Parts: sequence; C-alpha cells; structure tokens
Amino acid sequence: MEHRPYLLPATLLVGVMGGAASTLAQPPPKTDTSPPPTFAGTVELVTVDAVVTQKDGRPVAGLQREDFTLLEEGVKQEISSFEAVDLPAPAPGRPVTPRPPVSTNRVADSRTSRSFVIVFDDHHLSPLNAQRAKAAVAAFLDKGVREGDRVTLIATGGAAWWSTQMEAGRADLLALLKGLDGRRIPDSGYDHVTDYEAMRVYVYQDTLAGNRVLRRFESLGLNLPDLRDRTRQEREEREAVTLPGVNDLLVESRAADAYQRARARNEVTFTALDRALKALTAAKGRKALILVSEGFINDPSMDAFKDVTEAARRANVAIYFVDTRGLQALPGVFSAQFGPAIDERDMSAALADTSQEAAGSELLALDTGGFAVRNTNDMLAGVDRIARESRTYYLLGYNPRSAPRDGRFRRIQVQVARKGVGVRARKGYYAPLDPAVAAATPPKPRPKATAPPRTEKDEELQRALDSPYPADAIPLRMAAYVRDETLLGKARVLVDTDIDVADLPFDESADGGGRLRDVLDVLLVVAHRDSGESYRDDQKIELALLPGTRDRLRQSWYSHVREFELPPGGYQAKVVVRDRNRRRLGTVTHEFEVVSLEQLRISSPILTDAVQQAEGRGLAPVLVARRTFPRGGALYCQFDVYGAARDKTTGKPRVSAGYEVRRADGTVARRGEPTPIEPTSLGYLSRMLAMGLAGMPAGDYELVLRVRDEVAGKVQEAREPFTLVTGSSPSAP
Repeated sequence: MEHRPYLLPATLLVGVMGGAASTLAQPPPKTDTSPPPTFAGTVELVTVDAVVTQKDGRPVAGLQREDFTLLEEGVKQEISSFEAVDLPAPAPGRPVTPRPPVSTNRVADSRTSRSFVIVFDDHHLSPLNAQRAKAAVAAFLDKGVREGDRVTLIATGGAAWWSTQMEAGRADLLALLKGLDGRRIPDSGYDHVTDYEAMRVYVYQDTLAGNRVLRRFESLGLNLPDLRDRTRQEREEREAVTLPGVNDLLVESRAADAYQRARARNEVTFTALDRALKALTAAKGRKALILVSEGFINDPSMDAFKDVTEAARRANVAIYFVDTRGLQALPGVFSAQFGPAIDERDMSAALADTSQEAAGSELLALDTGGFAVRNTNDMLAGVDRIARESRTYYLLGYNPRSAPRDGRFRRIQVQVARKGVGVRARKGYYAPLDPAVAAATPPKPRPKATAPPRTEKDEELQRALDSPYPADAIPLRMAAYVRDETLLGKARVLVDTDIDVADLPFDESADGGGRLRDVLDVLLVVAHRDSGESYRDDQKIELALLPGTRDRLRQSWYSHVREFELPPGGYQAKVVVRDRNRRRLGTVTHEFEVVSLEQLRISSPILTDAVQQAEGRGLAPVLVARRTFPRGGALYCQFDVYGAARDKTTGKPRVSAGYEVRRADGTVARRGEPTPIEPTSLGYLSRMLAMGLAGMPAGDYELVLRVRDEVAGKVQEAREPFTLVTGSSPSAP
C-alpha cells in the first residue's frame, strides 16, 4: 500500500544510536550493590501517615494535633505539621474524564494524592482462587478509589504493569484484570509436601515435621520401599556421593523439590514487590500496596523478604494482604478423599501448618503498617475496610531532635490519647547516610549473582519507568498516530515524543566550533493492555546544536518519533528521557487505542501548524505532539481513510469528507462542506486540509472530521480538540 510521508524538523545535527522495538524481557535477578537511598534526601521533616481505628476497624475522624504523641527512639518529638484527611466515599455514576490526544508532564503537582499499587500475585494463585482475586480487585476499583488517585495494577508473572490515574483509567484496569489468571496448579499427589513442611525439613532438618510427613505417606498407602529405591537411584544419578540427612530419604527428596519450587515462586513475587515499592519512594501522600494472593511462607533464609520490608519502610508504603483462600480448613491432601484420616498426633500440627502457609504475607503487612484480610469468605468486606482506611488518616510531620547521619533505621511510635482505639503507622525511617560514614562501612553482603548485575543507569531508568508519577525535570509531550494497516492485521503506529531540549545543561567546552553538546538516553515502552505484551525501544541521541538551532527549538521542541506495528487493542506508552550532563529526568505516559482494522476508520489526524515540501509529493505535515497553536496563523490537518467499500463498476472507493471547527460552546467557527476524496490508482484515500485562523479568538476548539462511504452508506467521525493562544506557548500541550 502506498504511504504518505510525515516530516520531522530538519534543522538538527544529531546522532541516534540504539535498538529497535522488541518484546520487553523480564528483568534480571536483583543484584543491586549501590548504596541504599536516603529517606527523602534529608530529615529536616519526617512525615508519618497514621490511621486510627475503632475496635471494629472503622477509622476515627475528627482528631486534633494535641490528641497525638509521637516518639522517635523513645524520645518525644514536637509535631510541627498536622493535617487530617477525611475523604468522602466515591459517588456512584461518577463521570469519566476522556483521554487527552496529547499527554504532557507539565501538569500540576499531584503527588499529595493517594497512590495504590494492586499486586495480582498470579504465581501464588490457583485458577480457582484467581476468580476470587479478580472479584476483590474489581470491587476495590469500584468503591475504593476516586478522581485523582494513581493506581498501578501489577501481575507478578509479568502479564501486567499498568499505571493510570482515576477516573479515566478505570476501564483499562478492568479490561486488563479480566485477562489475568492464576498460574499455580495445586499439587494433589499423595506424596505432596506443603511449602511450610518443605522449608522445615529441607532448610532446618526438622525431624518432627519430617516424621509427620512420613506418617501421612504411610497412612495413604504409598509403596515406600519402591519409592525410596527410585528416589535413591535418581539422587545417585545426580550426585557422585549421597549425603544422608536426618529425615527419611523419600521425605527429604520430596521436601527438597517442594521447597525449591516455593522459593522460585517467592523470588518472582518479591522481585515485583521490590520494584513497585522503590518506584513509590519519591511520591508523597498516602501510599498503599494491596497484595492479592494465596500467600507465602515466612522464610527467614531469604534476603529478599527483608529487602521488601526495608523497601516498604523507605517508601513509607503500607502493605495490605488479601488472602484469597477464604475460610481455612485442612488442605485437600489431609482430607478423607485422599484416604484414611491423618494420625491424631498430627491433627493440631496440620491445622497450624495451614496458617503457616501464608505467614510471610501476613508478617509483611503487619511490619509495614497494614493488615491482613485472612480466614474469611467475605473478602469484599476486607477490601472495603482497606478503602475506608485510605480515606481517613492523619499526616504528622516533625523535625527530629537528634538526627545522626548514620543510615540506620530510626524507630517511630505514634500514640493517641483516646481509649478504645488502635493506631497503625510506619514503624520508622532510615536516616541519611553521611558519605564519610558510608565509606567506612563495609558493604552489605549479597548472595552470589546468577546473572551480570544491572548498572546504575539501568536501575535509574527502570525506577523512572516503574513510577506512576511523571518526572518533569525535562519537559515532554507525547502523542500516538495510528496509520495504515501492515501485515498480519497490525497497524503502523507512530509514537511522537516532543522533548524540550533548549534549556538542557549543554557542554560547550568540548567543541571549539561553538556547538552545544549533550547526550540523551531515551527509553520507550509500549504495553498492550489485552495481551500484556510490551515493545521496548532504547535510543541514545547525541545533540550538537548551533546556537540558532537551539533558539528555534524553544518554539518547536525536538521531535523523537518511533514506529511500531501493533495489533488492535488498548495501549499505554511511557518514555523516560535523561540527559547525561546533569542526569535530569523526564517521563510521560500516554494511553491510546488501536481500533479494529476491519471497519471504516479514519487514521489519527495529524494536526499541525507547520508543513514541509516532500520530495515529489507536494506539501506534507510536520508531525508534532502538540495541540496548542498561535492564533492568526494557519492550521493544517492530514488524515487517511481506510476500510471503505469499493464500487462494483470502477473497483474504487467513493468517499466524501467535510469538517467543522467548533468553539467550546458548540457553535461553528469554520466549516468545510463535504467533497469527494479522489482515490489513487491503488484506492488510497488521503486528504490535506488548510484552515486559516485569522479572526478566531484565543480559546478551546474542536475539529470535527466527518467521512461518508458513499458505496456502503456508512459515516465515521473523528474529533480533535485544540487550543489557540496569543503568541506561542511551547510548554503547553
């Protein structure tokens, strides 16, 4: 199919190096050896968000500053700032804000709003319990969040990592949730060993646990001699020497296999939790992580458990655990359907072990200021309790009386002078670490890496990518243009990021010719909502600008365009831009839709105030991610039409198109009557509009394109909002 060109600014001297779009791989194992980040950079002000509840769990509102006492390391602190937050419940039928055609990181600071991370732990969810998990998450999205909240939905297996802002992003989250499922298939074999039993036998050589497992195997009628012989033969094939343990050989073998599987699942979950928590470190306001899972054991031998707890404390995030197993009874392996009842000596231990299967998840919640919703079939009530707690809380700030810069954990205790209430708050914070102290402190030992460690640059970009909040040290705009169909039912999509490079900290010393030099690292990830597949593009842009070019870029910005081939569905694109001279960061997220390609459709209109001469093709639009234009000039719009029926006589489509420019009150400011679009010899339909803006006052407008398929009698519309301003406004979207 013939393609119409799009043109970029041709006044730059740049070098671009990097990769092309590819499927986003799973992150390598965590082997971070960099010094731990300090708490909010300084401790001039420590902020604690406290939740005060009655015995039935309902939050207590209306408390004053004098009702609270705050201690650090047992020493009373003066509360220098106080704010009581009591938000009403979300109203039913609330309106949804439409997606903007252009996204920008130049927005009002919203970091004091609430942040929620919902972790759908599919590695610890069976398919049956995954349905309960989805119902609980859907209920929270319906009743627990409100306009302005930032919500991130993560699947530990990698099928989802989607951050959005309410209320506009609700539909995307629900659509993404619908496609998630549990990945853990319960082991129902007679020789099944629970995760807790496996840890006790394999890690601690616990003979009491081992004997209980052995008695269960015997009661179920397993052919133990044959199984032992087979197990011994398998072990001898793997190892030159068999090292006998204190437990039965068969029990040890089954425990080893079960423990390694449990540890592998836990590592995946902990990696996702650690990434999510670190991404929230810079955010302010109330922050909560909701872990929806069947839970995991408390394994003290895993450093990852301690790392996640530490990350939650550094980021001041309360973790809530929703146990999807519901009301707990004995596991199926202990039930009568497997054979004779278990030995009476093991009944109480079996009941205790059932609780231990999720003890690690519960401990994680309690250690971070949250709670666990466990041993109940009414998970919706637990989710509602989390929502209520996140609406009513208190922000307490204080200046520590003594703040040694030793990087150590400083314990905090919050008390309330009221009977019959409980208080949950962060357990403490990590003090800043003085460089001299850091140099004299030996590094924390880490497990031997199984893969090359990630570099500091990768960690920095990854955290910026994971964060639900935009970074604005480098101003950015982003827009997506869905164009023609390519092979295999995919659409060609142009993702345009406009970067404000005029005020970058350029280096002039390295070039005697007066060029301004800097290098930009650009990481762009496009995620498919419906499949979870991601496309990643890494670029290095070397800038060497003449002073005159820099001045021109103050108005136009630098346009970075990448092309993807994407199937229909919802998408989220996020770009991270960092300059290497000062390591400034800019990020922006943009959501867009690729509609079905088997219907009459209009390509994403290219709206611009600049055109260039395309070789052999006449004028073509300059692609910009901007919808703000100076009044009094000209506005150009280029669009294509696809999916039109063909006339049986001529074999070509017959399509007409017209337009209206409407003011904010709906009145028409400009109109173009419908006229036929002349198809090319291949039936390609394209139109370029030029509209004069003279006499139109500054304000908000909407361009309405209307296309009619004369053969099929179908009509399609496209709407593009834009704004006219007096003068130029490069910082506006």
